[in-house]
Amino acid sequence: MKKVIKIAASTAVAASAFVAAAPANQADAATNVNQLATDAQNAGTVLKWAISVEGSADYKTAPHAQYNAAKKAIAAAEAAAAKLSTSEKLNIDAKLVEPKLQVKRAQAYIDAITSSEKIQDLTSGLDAAIKTNDIEKVEAAYHKATAEYRKQAALLDRVYGQSTRDGIRNEVKPAIEKLVASVKNEVTVNMLAKAAAADVKAGKTADASKKVAEAQAILDANVLTWETSLQKSVDDVVTALPLTVSSVARVNDTTVVAYLSKPVSAVYASDFTFDNGLVATSAKLGTDNKTVTVTTTKQAEGKTYNVSFKGSSASFSTAAATPGNIAISSDDIHSELGRTEVVVATFKKDDGTPNRLPVKVTIPTGVVVTSVNGQLLEVAGTPTPATGVQNFTPNESGQLILVVTNAASATAVVEKVIDFDQNGEKESSQKLNFYTVTDAQPNTTTGVVSYVDAANNFFVAGNNKFKLKAIDTLQLEGSPTNLDAFKSKLSKGDIVTGDYKAGTASSVLNLYYDKPAGFDLEVNEKVLTDTTAIRVDNDYARFTGKGEVGKKVVVYNNATNAKVGETTVGSNGTWTVEVPVAAASTFAFYHHTEAAQPVPATKPATATTLRAVTPGEFTASNNTGSFAAAGGSADQSLNGDTLKLSVATVAGDKFKVASNASITLRDGDGSVVTLVNGQENTKIAYNSSTGKLDITFGYAAAVGGTTGGLQGGLSITDIQGVTNDYGLKLKTKGLSNIAGY
Repeated sequence: MKKVIKIAASTAVAASAFVAAAPANQADAATNVNQLATDAQNAGTVLKWAISVEGSADYKTAPHAQYNAAKKAIAAAEAAAAKLSTSEKLNIDAKLVEPKLQVKRAQAYIDAITSSEKIQDLTSGLDAAIKTNDIEKVEAAYHKATAEYRKQAALLDRVYGQSTRDGIRNEVKPAIEKLVASVKNEVTVNMLAKAAAADVKAGKTADASKKVAEAQAILDANVLTWETSLQKSVDDVVTALPLTVSSVARVNDTTVVAYLSKPVSAVYASDFTFDNGLVATSAKLGTDNKTVTVTTTKQAEGKTYNVSFKGSSASFSTAAATPGNIAISSDDIHSELGRTEVVVATFKKDDGTPNRLPVKVTIPTGVVVTSVNGQLLEVAGTPTPATGVQNFTPNESGQLILVVTNAASATAVVEKVIDFDQNGEKESSQKLNFYTVTDAQPNTTTGVVSYVDAANNFFVAGNNKFKLKAIDTLQLEGSPTNLDAFKSKLSKGDIVTGDYKAGTASSVLNLYYDKPAGFDLEVNEKVLTDTTAIRVDNDYARFTGKGEVGKKVVVYNNATNAKVGETTVGSNGTWTVEVPVAAASTFAFYHHTEAAQPVPATKPATATTLRAVTPGEFTASNNTGSFAAAGGSADQSLNGDTLKLSVATVAGDKFKVASNASITLRDGDGSVVTLVNGQENTKIAYNSSTGKLDITFGYAAAVGGTTGGLQGGLSITDIQGVTNDYGLKLKTKGLSNIAGY
């Protein structure tokens, strides 16, 4: 059984110095508005059950009557409330929050149902087209049906509730997917054959050859309907193709593979000539009669070679010499001021042998190196620790063994790293920490635990290292306990207070706040850290997570410290809280109150605070304000061109790219092309150093339109598989045309 959590809103009105008697007509008006607000709430409840699986929702009937009734009731209450005082109007507004939310959810539900009805009609249309045995009619119906199906996927994202989304989807999904799958290969071959024929006419031999090869591979691997006519279409393109080398790929430093535009009966080494002194020594034709393995003299590193074949040419490049690999001792160091620790870096070449090239070592502020590979660092016989940037040479095993400590200071050194740079390859050491050990007295501010080493009986708080002893007097939230029990409960985020003694004397420590383990916050199915910024594309945020059974989760507005929602963790250890988000807001979460205890009216000091929760869609733009694709000539071909998109709105957003991400483009005459990440040299990736989405276009056939290929300005109609870190899909609205490709 699903639980429905309601968030009640209330408005407190300050009392004035005296109360004037309200006219009778005002009292009647207020009573009437309250009734209208109650009517709106009731209409919202009816609408809620009309779109709920626990109610009357059947995933195929749109509740227009209930939707219109709720909207009408809300409008009536708002119109009447407009005549009231500000405080009275705010009270009515609070009562209308829930019915307005149900109206918004119902709109999404109705839109999805409407799309489902269209899909059912288009599925019937595709079935009718298949029965005509006319591949052109099948292709047209196929694209129309699949386009609407993709559109429904976007509409379903707005529907509230996973089970509801699945129910609507399952009303149409099995039929259309089965029908689409039955003719997908036929439509693809037909599209490729037509696009390849257009490429031949335009002189784009390489593009045509790729499309023919893809179409033939589908024909060879499958038994297709209309196979005879489709094979003839492909064969006609092959006959029209001139014989050229379409591309060449390097295998190793003496072998390349050349791909011809069409089959041949024989090849010879003399057919292939190279520049930069490279010579072909043999040529072997593959079983497809189009792939040629060419053996060459030794190719130089970091070179680009052009190969010529019967008047055509292609090129390939060899990789530059690369530095070896760097391995670092991995465990973070948690030490004390004045102690020495060891950092080991191992350097290898690509073949696994030691790399003894000099290494530029950058030592961070607060850290010094006292010896390297067992050799004490000295100047004129005096020990002199190394600081700043140094050059060290690895030993015969390719290692740098550094003895490190803190610089001459009583200040703690926290989360520092040593950077290594060997011939351009860079790596950083594990994190180095040198903590202060004094008679520091932890309190609710300085006693927040940042690290625990239970095995070695210490924890860190406020950059101070606190060592636990068997003779210490220990408490768990005021109750006496022993050392093992204290350590078992101690974790990052807890607060420890008390009287600490660093020497042999007994300390008195109390685990003042035991931050519950497993308290996870989640929005849009993403688990959040304590400081994660959140984006929602609705005007509400729905938080879910895990917690301790029976404990309460309370949400506070971090700006006002007022409570905005609460719930109790269920028997399955999960909880859900939904709060409205009008603008950028921050919320704090408290999860330590027993169900029987009163909930704090204002935010406790130990509440977990999140960064801003911001409503708004995830969109992108181009930094320069125009979408001129770079990297290739203006040849009306996207192959090799690039596009860089930047996050357009909320700072802190970044792109998350699925392995099958895709981008769909359309030109002015209706030609459409979809390029998929990892297919035909298309690459869609997030560049962490620039914060941009880098799209390198490969090859894909354009379909539809009147020209059979892409021409003129291209609009971005869809981007799939690209979200922000919180699961919001990248929107294409506002993106300008691509030109200059």
